[in-house]
Amino acid sequence: MSTRFGVGPALVAGVTIMFALFARIDPALAQKVGTDSRRHVVVGGLAGRIDFRELRLLTSQGYVRLTGEGNGKPFSLGMRNKNQVTVRYHDFGLEDFNPNTVTIKLYASERALMSALILEDVDVAVLESEASALEIRKSNNHYLTLPIPMEQNNVKMVLYNHRNPLFSSSKIRGAISLGIDHGYIINKIIQGGKATIAKGPFDENSSLFNSGMKSYKYNPRLALQTLANLGWRDSNRDGIIEKNGRPFVMELFYQKGVRLDEAISRIIKINLIRLGIDVHPRPLTKAELNDRMASGDFDAVLADHVFEAGVESLRAVFSTGGKENYAGYRSVTFQRYLGFYDSASDRKRKITLVKSMQSVLNQDQPATFLYFKWNTHYIVNVRRFANYRHLSGQKSGKIRPFEQWIVKPVFDATREK
Repeated sequence: MSTRFGVGPALVAGVTIMFALFARIDPALAQKVGTDSRRHVVVGGLAGRIDFRELRLLTSQGYVRLTGEGNGKPFSLGMRNKNQVTVRYHDFGLEDFNPNTVTIKLYASERALMSALILEDVDVAVLESEASALEIRKSNNHYLTLPIPMEQNNVKMVLYNHRNPLFSSSKIRGAISLGIDHGYIINKIIQGGKATIAKGPFDENSSLFNSGMKSYKYNPRLALQTLANLGWRDSNRDGIIEKNGRPFVMELFYQKGVRLDEAISRIIKINLIRLGIDVHPRPLTKAELNDRMASGDFDAVLADHVFEAGVESLRAVFSTGGKENYAGYRSVTFQRYLGFYDSASDRKRKITLVKSMQSVLNQDQPATFLYFKWNTHYIVNVRRFANYRHLSGQKSGKIRPFEQWIVKPVFDATREK
């Protein structure tokens, strides 16, 4: 799925921070800071969550893609390899107490990223796991960890490849959804159960949410019966159901090194083996996931996606020919509602049609919609930096572009970056 985030989820996406903890440092004091090593910000991310090809950086000019065509970028790219990229800002308008260089480093696992934070090899990161964020805070009090609200309609889901005969039937997909224990994932894997079960692409706080949709609560008995009615049975008693001689074996890709995704993939494997479905979880980097989905070379993917409020995000992911319809989903009913929407002029009529589209998706289960998590966790080395977020005005609480941060003069830069 294409990502709408900057450097990792919510890191430079202008997310809301709920607490005002630091006042702006006096620039007169900050001017004492002058070396380039001090003006260098190291951002840590996970290779499972970031594909440099789609990365956007929040700058004073707005979001700017690191790669691709376009003149007038406020920075130039320096050293780059598959796990690291360095951005050097043009000095025009910068003071000598503002960062002028950002290096984004990708780590293979959340544990490796956490170690880099604790050792202060990384200045800034976002971690979805609350347990990981708390561990860093306890291990190094130079870091501030803040719970940040996730973007609205940021859903965790299992997306199926509808070109594969195993997933071509909505009844099969519905049975799989019934066989996955959404409640366990929310209450046991997500710390504190800080998530809402998902019934579709929009969460219950959205004005477009259809409250009449079915909740696919854990019901393995009904799931087994549905599969049996469709001809899937364990005839040879090996624990795996089969039909016409084909065993139900599926590969599940997930974001490599992401603590929550690893745990969720294990639970899905455990849940579905009880139905006789043999799940093979496989971690991939974000770049590998993007390539697999773009080529249609996958069975199922555990993915995050932000559905922007409105019809266009639904069109992109679920309509015939949608630019992000990697699943190959096709629905005559969905297309008909989409056509009605395009020809409608009344706002209430349009909202009703968007809700009708959600009902189609809820019934067809082109993906198993798992949950909407409430928070992610922003981590910054506050021994080094201040002025990293807006304290007042319309943008109050939102993250500032890196070139607007201030390097604290008390910081003694002793490490090579």
